[in-house]
Amino acid sequence: MMLREMMACLIVLGFLGGCSGTENHEVVGEKSVEKVYQDAIRDDILKSTKDPKEYQPLSWKLLKSSEVVTKRLGKRAVFIVHAYKEKNIYGGVIQRENIYFIGDSKPSLIIDFDMKQVFEEFLFSQSMRDVFSQTTWNFETLQAAYPKRSSDPVAKESVKDFIYAIKHYSKADQEVLMHSITNANNPMFIAKNMAIFLNMRSFPELMEELLFDEITYKGKYK
Repeated sequence: MMLREMMACLIVLGFLGGCSGTENHEVVGEKSVEKVYQDAIRDDILKSTKDPKEYQPLSWKLLKSSEVVTKRLGKRAVFIVHAYKEKNIYGGVIQRENIYFIGDSKPSLIIDFDMKQVFEEFLFSQSMRDVFSQTTWNFETLQAAYPKRSSDPVAKESVKDFIYAIKHYSKADQEVLMHSITNANNPMFIAKNMAIFLNMRSFPELMEELLFDEITYKGKYK
């Protein structure tokens, strides 16, 4: 009788995708992010996904910079990392990990790439070196410092200085840099380079957390 029940369970599992006593898919960090935020992000994803039924959440993470930026701005600033699976345009499965910002309105996708990797590409890009040559920043110094950021406190501080300095630029200077980045000779990377610049300008605490896994900066550009 037990064997018959087990076979029946397997048959039902094939049709319904579940059965009592089977292991459920665990979503990492699900309890750390408020459901209202999860629902808002999920709704945003499902509007553009190829097959909503294939959306499968993998993890949620509320970033610590949310609290820091909220306190600085005096209004809600929530940063959430969400990993999930969905179908790609060829019918296969693709895994994504995105960072969403939630302020006073609906979620905004602000980062859809590996920040540590892309920030390094940003620093070592000749076009970005040319863009920032009109500022006081020496990209050769930053290029030398970035690989040593984990072991050399001085190198770490110099990179953090750069990240936090952008928000202190005048609006006119920021607009000049944005225009230069948009017209740099690397069209494939314009979107990523602009995302890095905009997040340094608005949310340096988020950048620090993503690049250094900490928010401890007390330097001169704080």
